[in-house]
Amino acid sequence: MSNLQSYFIAGPENLLPNHIYKSEKPNNALVRIVSELAENGLNVFQLRAKSMNDNEIIDLIKDLSSATSNTKMKLCINDNVNVASKCKGLIDILHLGQSDMKPNEAKKMIDQNIEIGLSITNKNQLDNIPNCVNYLGVGPIFPTGSKNDASLPMGSNKLREIINKTELPVVAIGGISLDNINDLFKLGVSGVAVISAILNEYNPIENFYKLKENIIKGSDK
Repeated sequence: MSNLQSYFIAGPENLLPNHIYKSEKPNNALVRIVSELAENGLNVFQLRAKSMNDNEIIDLIKDLSSATSNTKMKLCINDNVNVASKCKGLIDILHLGQSDMKPNEAKKMIDQNIEIGLSITNKNQLDNIPNCVNYLGVGPIFPTGSKNDASLPMGSNKLREIINKTELPVVAIGGISLDNINDLFKLGVSGVAVISAILNEYNPIENFYKLKENIIKGSDK
């Protein structure tokens, strides 16, 4: 099972102007940033590229895979089973939402070495988790502006109920910041997924160093 502690989600559309060098395209900037994060200990990068076609996504995955091949970072694709089926040896994880293809069906289409993550938004969804799922993405925990169609935030108490009800690793997502990471790990999460905590007006690498520090503090029980 992959280490899920630091889990970064992004696509080229999430980059701000200050993240992109002059004469650099957004895709290249994303590859550069993810590579730097991977070299500094990022555990998982999930590519969430909603505005790209499958061929463009596959090309970007190839670049990301090549740039991070000498690191321990795991590369994840969000939602797209068709892309995952064509990326044997390039990606490590396929992450699915409740409205995507069922995990059991997706598992038949992809390389068997690819792990599967599944998003859930309430504890009732724990009743239908197939054995092929390796971890859960749970949230949103707190209010978030990074996902327009996000469900209502569940808060820490409902997150605790889910953690206590499943043996699967739980990655918390939604409104994750330096201020709440410590408490989330003390609740028992296996990881935190972030977008804006890394991609804001400050330097992504400096943001990641602070993120890691808080993860270490929260994990030191």
